[in-house]
Amino acid sequence: MDLFKREQLHRVKTIAGMLSVAVCLASFPSFSQSDLSDFDELASGTNIARAVQDGSDNSLNLNQSGVDNQSRTFQNGFTNTINIDQQGSQHYVLASQFGANVEAEILQVGVGNVVLSAQQGENLLLDVMQTGTGNVALIQQSGYENSIEIQQYGSGNAVGVLQWGNSQHVEVTQQCCSN
Repeated sequence: MDLFKREQLHRVKTIAGMLSVAVCLASFPSFSQSDLSDFDELASGTNIARAVQDGSDNSLNLNQSGVDNQSRTFQNGFTNTINIDQQGSQHYVLASQFGANVEAEILQVGVGNVVLSAQQGENLLLDVMQTGTGNVALIQQSGYENSIEIQQYGSGNAVGVLQWGNSQHVEVTQQCCSN
């Protein structure tokens, strides 16, 4: 390799390194705007989405279809929202939210879907709707002025709710057979 080619290769590597550092710095929350994440995974199966949002006014929208999809989300702060839509079978949602004025809306359509959710803080809202067979929702919520609404339509569905604090509200609706 002659001197000219080596010099050009060194320049390309230097520019690529500087660009990667700039992209990395721009991804830190202190250098960027509110996180408005939007996922749309429509492959036939085994999509895995992981999102961590820290701060205020964060929003996460996730759409998954197929089989064996997973969503693992964590939000910490104020005025944050999670919207998850999953269609198919064997989907798994793990949603954790901590703070105030946070909201999660989860829709699952299909067979054998699972929602695990933990919320801590004040003025929390969790809305879960599952349609199909053999779906499970396990919810833990603590703090005050919080609300949980769960609707399950189909057969063989199950709900578990653990809620403590002041001014709590839970509403569970199950329709069809053997819930």
